Amino acid sequence: MNTPWLSLLFPMYRVEPWLGACLASLQAQDLAGVELVFVDDASPDNAAALVQQALPQARVIRQPHNRGVSAARNRLLEEARGDYLWFIDPDDLVEPGAVQRLRGLIQAHQPDLVSCDFRVFDDGPSTASVKPRHRHLPSFDGPAGVLMDDIDQRLRGYFVHGQFHPWSKVVRRACWPSTLRFPEGRVFEDMAVYPRLLLHTPRHLHVAEVWIAYRQRGGSLLSQLDARRLDDWTAAMDGLAAELPPLKDDTRFEIAHFCARTQLRARRRRLQLGGEALAGLVTDAERFARSSPLSRRALLAAYFRRGRWLRGLQWWRSG
Repeated sequence: MNTPWLSLLFPMYRVEPWLGACLASLQAQDLAGVELVFVDDASPDNAAALVQQALPQARVIRQPHNRGVSAARNRLLEEARGDYLWFIDPDDLVEPGAVQRLRGLIQAHQPDLVSCDFRVFDDGPSTASVKPRHRHLPSFDGPAGVLMDDIDQRLRGYFVHGQFHPWSKVVRRACWPSTLRFPEGRVFEDMAVYPRLLLHTPRHLHVAEVWIAYRQRGGSLLSQLDARRLDDWTAAMDGLAAELPPLKDDTRFEIAHFCARTQLRARRRRLQLGGEALAGLVTDAERFARSSPLSRRALLAAYFRRGRWLRGLQWWRSG
């Protein structure tokens, strides 16, 4: 049996109201040589049957018990056979021509990582009832359409925007470490995986084209954060600093700035919640020290050197 050049991977749980639009976007793609794998995470709806009806060639794997999106993605990693892996959420849309465009780039460049831009649209039961919120959002700050192998350019470019969602990145399966898995039972699982995955994908290529339409469901994520989710958020990149190779100052700054933004936003939310959430303030500071390549004091000095006085003041006051 020929190895698929691409595995499209979908974790499913309670997505039936939006799944039809996603499946229609897949039916419009050129899927020759593409493997489609869906994991039904013990969902109580009819999503699995909809997939089998719309895409008979797809593999649908049923989990006996609901274990969460991380476990579903880990199962997909185990099941995937394609040379490249692309995780897609089944309530989102794949834009016309995206798979064909990806195939051409892979054939031409053989990258380890391909990233794309995306758009955001408001929640709704069908594509006809939604309105675009953001028509083109970048996931990378740097050159587009060219193969790059500079780790500073790669890390800096992705940390500038902080878009670490799986669906904007296609990864060569051979580059995915066997020890790197999505942390089960936690949210912000993508933040725990994709910054580290960047360390293992030396040949990367960014496409400044919208390949994914992301469906914005519900309210602000920040407004939904409770103490447990805040712990997951600040724990996502815990220990990253020790895994980083020697990097240029600008790269170290962008990573540290991303870690600081996370801590500042978590701190504001903890102060809003009060009670048990306040107990995490000290832990958050300790996690920053293990995630950031710059110390608190070094980052403060870097803010002031760059003329980012307001951010420096916010960082100083948070200490």
